[in-house]
This record gives sequence, structure tokens and C-alpha cells, in this order.
Amino acid sequence: MKYEPSEYPSRGVGISLWERISRDPNYLKAKRKIQARYELPLPYDIRLRHKDWLTWLGAGKKPVRHKTIRGQAFLNDVSALFKKFEVPEAWHSDFIADIAGRSSNDSLEELSSLKFNLYLDNNGVLKWECIITPETDLTNPQTLELIQRAQKEYASDPPLPARDKSDPRKLDWRPVHEWHQRHPLFTIKELAQKINHPPQTVRRKFAELENES
Repeated sequence: MKYEPSEYPSRGVGISLWERISRDPNYLKAKRKIQARYELPLPYDIRLRHKDWLTWLGAGKKPVRHKTIRGQAFLNDVSALFKKFEVPEAWHSDFIADIAGRSSNDSLEELSSLKFNLYLDNNGVLKWECIITPETDLTNPQTLELIQRAQKEYASDPPLPARDKSDPRKLDWRPVHEWHQRHPLFTIKELAQKINHPPQTVRRKFAELENES
């Protein structure tokens, strides 16, 4: 997401991105238009009845042409909605579930007890924090998934392997390995993509470092 400097709240104020989007009157108006256009919401939670949802999208095992066209049009409209209101990609599935498969905002209300705040520290560095309220249900798998998504979305970029000071012909992978230990939610494949190295190379280098210790 992109923010102008003036939009960054102070640490004391903060802003819940989830509430800022889901309760925005303009977002709600656009959401209702999409629901009316496609006769939504459906009378079930699309995350619990995934096969039925794929059938509605026209993406099931036996797709029907008019459903496929409808499904693609719906996804295009939702994509434009998310882009306009800067919905983080990590939240797309939850927002789609609220638009397409619920008759109320129960899911969003439950998860909005999590406060994701962005702020600038005293050095002008963007920080984020997740505030858990007494109403936050940490036994809810969706809540835990949302926290983990946010941890990955707002994680710092991993360092690139640097030239080894003791031997300039070699690369020092210790900073990369240390980053991965601090961010265990990222798979080796995801980390490899971030630093533009083959996954097998990352695995081999990590194994070498772990054997040395």
C-alpha cells in the first residue's frame, strides 16, 4: 500500500486499516452495488463451502459458460474495488467472503477486534503493530491466520548475501539465515524469490551454516 507522509498517524493515535476500509461509507456503498449487481450475498460462508463457491464462479469441474462469464466479471469488479480502496492483498479473501457469502458483517466485526496500526517512530521509520483487545478470539483460526498474514506483509525485506570480509570471493549468508530465523513464516521458496536466488542454493547455504554451529 502507498501512503502520503501526511497520512501517517502518530504512534499515540494510530489507525486501524481494517476498520478504515470496512467502515468507509464510500466502500460500503460500492460494496452494496456489487452485491446488488450479482444478487449477493449467498446464503452460506464461501470459505466453508468452497466447492459451491467455485461452482458459482464457473470454475468447478464442469464449468457453465454463463457462470464463468459472471464469475470473471465479479472478480474484475472486486479487484477494481480493492484497488480503489487500497485493500491489502493479504485481506482479499476475507473481504470477498464478506461481499459474496455473508448477509452481515459478522466476520469483519469479529476480526476487527484486531487493531493493525501504522505509525512513524521518532526516526521517521514506518512501524506497525497489532493490538489485541479483550474481545479478540485467539482460538479462532481465522484470527490467527490474519495475524500471520500481517506479520508477513509488514515484515522487513531480507538482506542480500554480502561479500565475506575474510574472503571477498565468497558470500556471507549469515545475515540472510538470521533474518529467516526471525521470520519463520516465510518458506525457503518465498525467501529465495525475495533475494533472487534459487531455493536449492538457499537450502544448501543454510545447511552449511547450521552444520558449522
